Amino acid sequence: MNKVLNKVMIKAIILVMILTMSTVTGCKKKVSDTSVNEDNQAETNITDSEEQENNDTTDIEDNEEPQEVEEVVNDHEGEVINTLTGQWISEEAANRRPIGIMINNLKAAMPQSGIAQADIVYETLVEGGITRLYAIFRDFDAEKIGPVRSARHYYLDFAFDHDAIYVHYGKSTYAKDKFKEWNSPHMDGLSGLDAVMCYQDPTRVRPHSTYTSYDKLLKAWKQVGYRETNKEDFEAKFKFSEEEINLTSDMEATYIDLPYSHYEQKPWFEYNEEDNLYYRFQFGGKHIDRETDEQLKYKNIIIQFANIWTIKGDKYGCMNMTLVTSGEGYYITNGKAQKITWKKPSHYKPTLYYNENGEEIELNKGKTWVSVFPKNRKSKITFTK
Repeated sequence: MNKVLNKVMIKAIILVMILTMSTVTGCKKKVSDTSVNEDNQAETNITDSEEQENNDTTDIEDNEEPQEVEEVVNDHEGEVINTLTGQWISEEAANRRPIGIMINNLKAAMPQSGIAQADIVYETLVEGGITRLYAIFRDFDAEKIGPVRSARHYYLDFAFDHDAIYVHYGKSTYAKDKFKEWNSPHMDGLSGLDAVMCYQDPTRVRPHSTYTSYDKLLKAWKQVGYRETNKEDFEAKFKFSEEEINLTSDMEATYIDLPYSHYEQKPWFEYNEEDNLYYRFQFGGKHIDRETDEQLKYKNIIIQFANIWTIKGDKYGCMNMTLVTSGEGYYITNGKAQKITWKKPSHYKPTLYYNENGEEIELNKGKTWVSVFPKNRKSKITFTK
């Protein structure tokens, strides 16, 4: 009996030991598996953290890198925009009041001198069907300008358009009266200013021999004491576009024929596609500046139609025109023309130009030729050859 009991107890003890060893082994396996998973998760977390840190570091380094700043170079230091052309000129010249000079335009006066330096040129009729030019200068240094001729009263409105001093050699009776009535600043060579402002070219025959120069004009200016700088509240006549203007008009303008009268001058302009400028011709050939031997050329042409007539009973056939009013015309640039209107509210206010929508037009930057053309002859103008 005791033997049987002992055997049973021994088997029970062995079974308990076997079960105990299995449990311990299983626990160890669980612990081991958990440690591996936690280690793997930890490694994953560390890797993600390192990647994020690397990313954060990269972002910081990118942000801290010095940014490339485009260097702005001021090519126009000491310069100011010329209100006559829209182009950069010296500050000294830009602040100087313009000078307008009456230029002889007869065949016997050709070729003229210094006119190529004018920023704006006006052309219109005087007696006998001939034209004279009113050349407006601001940025110039010409040693010879002319021939200078006598004033006509309606040209004073061109001077007022730009707050310019009117330079001339003699004057009509009407101009003499209007200089006083309109209080127009002018310098007359046929006065005490002759020796200061003008000189005679011995190679020319009077009255085509009178010339002036930049230096002489400034000396005469000092002597008469007129204001030398721009009027602060003066409204510039022209507005210039910052971008190149190509008119959307269907009207081609490559050969502008302007027959003012039956006089032999018969001026015209030809458009050059290479430089987008209009080259001036008259008397059957190129209109040349004698001092440079170069043809006159312009970025803009304005045709302004006006009522022009001969003063009844005037023994010299002097002309008159209505300019303080409104009218029609054309703006021409870059091979095209568009219809415009114009308006001048008073002698002391500039003539302004408007498109067909009633908006003030902008011009291309550069020199401008203004043709004040008889309204009753506008059908004579042609725009292409």
